[in-house]
Amino acid sequence: MKKSIITLGILLSTTSFIFAQEKETTGKASDSTKSSNKTKDIEEVVVIAYGTQKKGEVTGSVGKVSTASFKDRPIARVDQALTGQIAGVKTRATSGKPGEPLEIRVRGSASIAASNSPLYVVDGMVVEDMANVSPDDVQSIEVLKDAASTAMYGSRGSNGIVIVTTKKGVSGKPSFSFSQYYGVQTIEKKLDIMNSAEWIDYATESINKRWVALSPGNSASDSYAVRANYFNLANTTDYNLANITYMVDPRWGTNQVANIDWQDAFYRPAAIQNYQLSVRGGSQNVKYAISAAYFDQEGMALNTGFNRFNLSAVIDVNISDKWKAGITLRPSYSQSYGAAVDGKDNEAHKMLSMVPVAELSAGLYTNFWKNTRYRWAGSTVSPIGTLENTTNDTNEFRLLSSMYMSYDILPGLNFKISGGATNNYNINTGYIPTFNLVTNIPGQVSIASRRTVNYNRYLGEALLNYKKTFGSHSIAALAGYSAENYRITSQYNRNKGFANDDLKTFNFTQSASVLNSEYTASEQMLISLFGRVNYDYQKKYMLFASIRRDGSSRFGWDNLYGTFAAFGGAWKMDEEEFLKDKSWLSNLKLRYSWGENGNNNIGDYRAFGTLAGGNYSFGGGLSNGLVPSTIRNPNLTWEKTQSSDFGFELGLFNRIDFTADYYIKKTNDLLLQQPIPYVTGYNIMWKNVGSVQNKGLEFDLSTKNLTGAFKWNTSANIAFNNNKVLQLGSDNAPIYTGFSSSTNIIKVGEELNSFYLYEAIGVLSTADINNTGVAKTNGAIAGDVKYKDFNGDGKIDENDRHIIGSPTPDYYWGFTNTFSYKNFDLSVFFQGQKGGYSYALLGRAIDRTGMGTTTNVMGNWANRWRSDADPGDGKTPRLDGTTGSLLDTRWLYDATYIQLKNVTLGYNFEEELAQKLKISNLRVYVSLENVWRKDHYYGGYNPESVQSDGTDYGAYPNAKVFMMGLNFNF
Repeated sequence: MKKSIITLGILLSTTSFIFAQEKETTGKASDSTKSSNKTKDIEEVVVIAYGTQKKGEVTGSVGKVSTASFKDRPIARVDQALTGQIAGVKTRATSGKPGEPLEIRVRGSASIAASNSPLYVVDGMVVEDMANVSPDDVQSIEVLKDAASTAMYGSRGSNGIVIVTTKKGVSGKPSFSFSQYYGVQTIEKKLDIMNSAEWIDYATESINKRWVALSPGNSASDSYAVRANYFNLANTTDYNLANITYMVDPRWGTNQVANIDWQDAFYRPAAIQNYQLSVRGGSQNVKYAISAAYFDQEGMALNTGFNRFNLSAVIDVNISDKWKAGITLRPSYSQSYGAAVDGKDNEAHKMLSMVPVAELSAGLYTNFWKNTRYRWAGSTVSPIGTLENTTNDTNEFRLLSSMYMSYDILPGLNFKISGGATNNYNINTGYIPTFNLVTNIPGQVSIASRRTVNYNRYLGEALLNYKKTFGSHSIAALAGYSAENYRITSQYNRNKGFANDDLKTFNFTQSASVLNSEYTASEQMLISLFGRVNYDYQKKYMLFASIRRDGSSRFGWDNLYGTFAAFGGAWKMDEEEFLKDKSWLSNLKLRYSWGENGNNNIGDYRAFGTLAGGNYSFGGGLSNGLVPSTIRNPNLTWEKTQSSDFGFELGLFNRIDFTADYYIKKTNDLLLQQPIPYVTGYNIMWKNVGSVQNKGLEFDLSTKNLTGAFKWNTSANIAFNNNKVLQLGSDNAPIYTGFSSSTNIIKVGEELNSFYLYEAIGVLSTADINNTGVAKTNGAIAGDVKYKDFNGDGKIDENDRHIIGSPTPDYYWGFTNTFSYKNFDLSVFFQGQKGGYSYALLGRAIDRTGMGTTTNVMGNWANRWRSDADPGDGKTPRLDGTTGSLLDTRWLYDATYIQLKNVTLGYNFEEELAQKLKISNLRVYVSLENVWRKDHYYGGYNPESVQSDGTDYGAYPNAKVFMMGLNFNF
């Protein structure tokens, strides 16, 4: 909290410093300076839906990311460039796995069951994600945040729109550019789990307690031999015969067993590298931009990684004075490989639960193939052996293609048709060899799987644009038609029993039966008519209105179509006569917008009754057939989001730019699965129920603090969002969600996905047990968890669960300073958030019971309760407690964090040296990513790496990256 306040204080101090500098150094500006101040603001171009606008004419809320903010960073995907750059745009790395996309939210989450992700548009083409685009090919990134800006995309604009514009060709001789970086990744932090000495102490205490309780006269000091004799074990040196419930390993603390740090063995330094070569050029009539890029990122987890090869070709042709055409092709091929690491019961989860002791003969490969399983450990196969020998490869070919043709009918009147396709072909192959399985289980055989997914999206559009200026009046109108078809097919096969682990195709299986075989297909269509009118008078008063009518195959016949409208206006106050000549004022604008969007992103066929395979009994026998599987709802319709936005823009001295937005966004007709009476023959049905509201404040500030030989620029943003559920069906019954439908609750009057938990307030003492006024769970004894009696009835039960926070932060922010002196430049980027909570399901899964000795537990168990005289940290209960299964606040963490995200130091060589090498713009740099983080999250690797409900079941950790790069032209 204090660090966040300091950051805000720096922003205020920076602003004061700039005013002071201006008073000292700036006299009365010349007329040319005044003009340049105005022109700069008015002429900057911003990409909007189906077109561009000059910044001064924009009436909606549009955020823009400068390519300078990410050009020297080790980012694999374009979406990573959005982190901390625009107020109101929250990104979250739900996994640090190589090649994984970010989760992006624009102005909060507004839907419960439908998607909350924004729409992605690349060069006018709607795409599923931005994996086809190399970050080095990007010219600009804009995020449309308010309904006025997004309404032109109708039913798909309610969650905001990310628009990526790529580099185009230019007139002139070919200009080549080359960029390259190479770096090393290391794990950002290790999880605090017990080391071997701590675990031995923990296991010894647990075993001794059970031994003493087994029989009168037993003592914790009894030797291994004494206990062996008790169980009539003739061979006391064969530790595989030991009764681990009551016998400690006499080799503990010696060099006769292997002591293992599984995290050090599982994660390793890994390389990351990127290379791109591009050429741009052309004539007055033909322009081209062609590039090729290769990206390779080894995973920090053993035998995992991701690589991608991108090609891009953009060609624009002036056929005549009136005819223009163009074509874009973006093929890419990517590979990701390695066993599943993050998530419940996957390899990282297993690794963290591994006992940090093993037989010397097995070591890291304990219980793998023919290696011995350590008697005091569980039956889990070594995750190291699994990573090194399991196949889990995904190969994907993508092609993004588009073409257009336009004709200037009259001056100011243009007609354009365009078409495009997104084609993805994805193959996942898996293989678990026989020797990767536990050999002491009869019937274990090798297993192979293969899944192929074909994804095809086709889009056709026709646009009519009209622009005209009549004296002081300007008008721009757009009318359009769009048709889109989307189809996805998937085939999955799984079989077992292969003659040889080198022959993994299904024709080599020795099994007579196929374990799994399935084929699925789905299809949807969207057709649209839309229009927009923009009007301004004297570049001071601006109005706009838009409307779009969408038809979606996802809804029933009575609700196929939805109409979405928007309007707004802006007042450029700095163009008024009483302000026009103020040299200190470079921009002053007020704006307002209102609009409505839809959301149909719930999957296909939800409104229709569907069939599934089943059996019928005819004549005493079973016959295969089809049975109804879901009930139809012909009244199912779009989610609708209405949004109002109030904006204020201020520019001072052509050095300070400040933007503030206040918005209210309400989503109605939420799409949800609701329980229905069983008498219908079904238990759930998709319905439109409920509403959610988001409202908030956003601030963006950019400043030029110093403009001499030493330059210092600052950009900062901060966003506050309040989320509230307003309605949930006719009875407003709460909805339980999250892990096992238990960690979270959706309730009227509360934030989405609020945490619904027992509140742990310490550890019960003997005095608490004897005090009838202290509420306890049934059977609790001293050392068990102490819970808050929320309803005051004197006992702890389900009625004491209550809402304790939500994943939504109070605010989130980004803060960047760039410095340059002569040929050197330095960029320092911080980002973070205040408030919100993360629930560490991983930490809970590792140590929730504190029972038994066959798994490892979190490091806090070293400070456990042992007695009233030795209560430990006062939070961690006794061993073998009785309340481990309860979902309580012991694994709930404040998600506040501050992070030094990136530091980049660069040097631009003098042109004289570059020319000697027959190149230009030679630049070298050093960059550090994820440099430092301060947080309160100890149950997982990263407070950001959580799902939308705020839970974390063991996400792949983020990487610290140290890299060096080189750029030049020739």
